[in-house]
Amino acid sequence: MKKNKLTVAIVAPAFGEIGGPEVVAKTIAHALKKEGVDVTLFAPGDWKTDVKHIPTLEKSIWNMNPFEKKNIEQLRIKSQMKVIEYADKFDIIHFHCQRYSPYASKEISKPCVLTFHNNFSEEAISEAKKAKLYTVAISHAQNEKNLADAVIYNGVPMKDIKPSFKEGKYLLFSGRLAEQKGADIAIEIARKAKKKLYILGRIGNTKERKKYFAEKLEPFIDNEQVCYLETVSHEKMYEYYAGAQALLFPIRRSEAFGLVAIEALACGTPVISTRVAPLPEILKNDETAFLSNDIEELITAAKNVSSFDRKVCRKYAEENFDSSIMARRYIEFYKKILNY
Repeated sequence: MKKNKLTVAIVAPAFGEIGGPEVVAKTIAHALKKEGVDVTLFAPGDWKTDVKHIPTLEKSIWNMNPFEKKNIEQLRIKSQMKVIEYADKFDIIHFHCQRYSPYASKEISKPCVLTFHNNFSEEAISEAKKAKLYTVAISHAQNEKNLADAVIYNGVPMKDIKPSFKEGKYLLFSGRLAEQKGADIAIEIARKAKKKLYILGRIGNTKERKKYFAEKLEPFIDNEQVCYLETVSHEKMYEYYAGAQALLFPIRRSEAFGLVAIEALACGTPVISTRVAPLPEILKNDETAFLSNDIEELITAAKNVSSFDRKVCRKYAEENFDSSIMARRYIEFYKKILNY
């Protein structure tokens, strides 16, 4: 079954364009197009993209008012089901929403792929297999039990990211403002290192997230040493990465990948992080990153950012995490499924 162009549907989650899975889904779509794939992105109508785009919802859930998103679960399911009516036009349908994609894939006769953007259980893999989904993990640490069908690292579009090789003027934290992400630890590091800290991220709507922000972060935000910048576009985020002395990424528990660390390296910015999986797997060069679970060692690293080599940071990202590498690995995986 060979033809000139592989046709792929990328089905994105329904939230906004700055969340990790959403960013990766969009990046994959753009990178596949550059590799000659006929790709269509199924995503909310307010997403900006230069690939073929079929809206799954009128707008992203994050951009809806409270009345519009009063039933988020139904919206998330709807966003995954839209592809069903177009499925026969594609060779592969590639989902990025772990919880709801099985609903759609059960209704599709064409091969379907699911990338797990969060840690997953044996139960989640079993559910995916029952729904005829081929599965992809995004790190070997995430796939420690070898349950997924493939491991493909996330990538970022290096050609679209302008690095800075100057030392920078502040430390940066970027991510969800949740206890797991360790923004409070980042504040402690910055304050004890006597460095300015910019915080980018969403507070969230849950009681836990609001309580965490109010008790652990807000008392230290003075907009002088510790500045909360809320959320910004991804393009603006890259500018903040490039202007930083280092990214602070003190996560408390294992994650699937750690995209912000790769984005920082792409901007020439080193990473100071806890030694938590999968970071030892993806941050292997000590000229680009320092990993420790000792808070005093992290503070010392923040004081001595000149020990990192920003040009090596960029080169390491280019050689290991460019979106073109990710796209080619997905194409190999698609073709293996299709027996091309």
